[in-house]
Amino acid sequence: MKICLVGYGISNEELLKNILINENNEICISNNKPFSDKDKLFFEKNNISYEENHGNLLKSSDLAIISPGINPKSLPIQIIFENNIPYTTEIEYVWKKIKKENPKSIFIGVTGTNGKSTTTELIGHILKGSYNTFVGGNLGTPLSTADFNNEIYVVEVSSFQLYWGRNFTPEFSVLINLMPDHLDWHSSLEEYYNTKLNLILKTIKNNGLGFINSNLKTYINNVKNLFSFGENGDYIWKNNMIKTKNNINIKVNNESLKLELYREDVLAAVAISLNLDISKELIEEKLNSFKTLEHRLEFVGECNGIKFYNDSKATNVHSAFTAYKSFRGKNYIALLSGRPKNEDMKEFLLELQNNAKKVIVFGEMINEIKKYDFFSNYIVVDDLKSAIMKAVYLSENDYNIILSPAGASYDLFKNYKERGKAFKEEVYKLMEMI
Repeated sequence: MKICLVGYGISNEELLKNILINENNEICISNNKPFSDKDKLFFEKNNISYEENHGNLLKSSDLAIISPGINPKSLPIQIIFENNIPYTTEIEYVWKKIKKENPKSIFIGVTGTNGKSTTTELIGHILKGSYNTFVGGNLGTPLSTADFNNEIYVVEVSSFQLYWGRNFTPEFSVLINLMPDHLDWHSSLEEYYNTKLNLILKTIKNNGLGFINSNLKTYINNVKNLFSFGENGDYIWKNNMIKTKNNINIKVNNESLKLELYREDVLAAVAISLNLDISKELIEEKLNSFKTLEHRLEFVGECNGIKFYNDSKATNVHSAFTAYKSFRGKNYIALLSGRPKNEDMKEFLLELQNNAKKVIVFGEMINEIKKYDFFSNYIVVDDLKSAIMKAVYLSENDYNIILSPAGASYDLFKNYKERGKAFKEEVYKLMEMI
């Protein structure tokens, strides 16, 4: 069989080097940009054909493994459809292999608009020690790097991965929340939502357990093996306690996890853990020892009574909205930037108009902000460094400066990690100077 890797990002690269290269298949790679000399040497050494413009190699393949971010309207997808080429993703391809070799393994698929990475890491943190557990997927550690003998695989899955890998069916599925996002990629909001909702439906149809935010129950009704978390759900948050219908009360003592930003993540992780027979005492211990992720409302440091928070991973309005709501009643200056995602920002900007001391805006987000005539509580600057300096100038003792951009990083940075790192570096420089 001739397998073609369509796009050569981290997931397909790891799939090639960890799995495909050891299989008895013809491998080729179809990309839309030049490969590095190092990549070419590796391909030639291992008899791997490649093309730097999508064309004949892709057309003649028997199976296409699509990099998740490739747009449905792009040239390679047109080629795949016109030539009736079966397709899948790295995560689905590896899942099938693991289930074949290790049929007793349990997969936990975590999706949603925001909080996927934190929820995935938190579930893994709780389960490790009780089970041999792999944690990865869309958060940056491809499934193809996993040991095939693990008991549990906790996998973050994006809407892109679910769209191109429609057969992936974990034993446990989690849908944390749904808000408009990636509307520059999906054909409609309905398609985006259904891509994620279908993960839950497939799991339940296959006799697995589904866990959804209680405000999404209107999308899935009268279904067995479905549990909800949140208001009026099977698992609720009250007074920094998680309460269940089985009268199990779990304390949340971790100050970071008490923030509103993380409540859905904690509820989902606890629900999964209880259904895998983790004790109340161990869950409380693991919640207390969990460290929140880099670039997710990450406390960077304090300088002259001013605290700095890096929330660069907030690449859409809902994520940033939740972060800023965590600071209601406190003095804060908001930093917005990045490439907008065709979202309605009215409610979000009303929040900042009423609660932020000031909003500093830079990058492509500037033109988006100007569409909302009522919004006046902002200052425009040229770049990230200028935004930080302006925010510090406007701040007083006990202020918080928060980078929660509400837009994708691609206007000025390679990705949200580079943006967050740049923010932290500027803050560290500032702290050294003062």
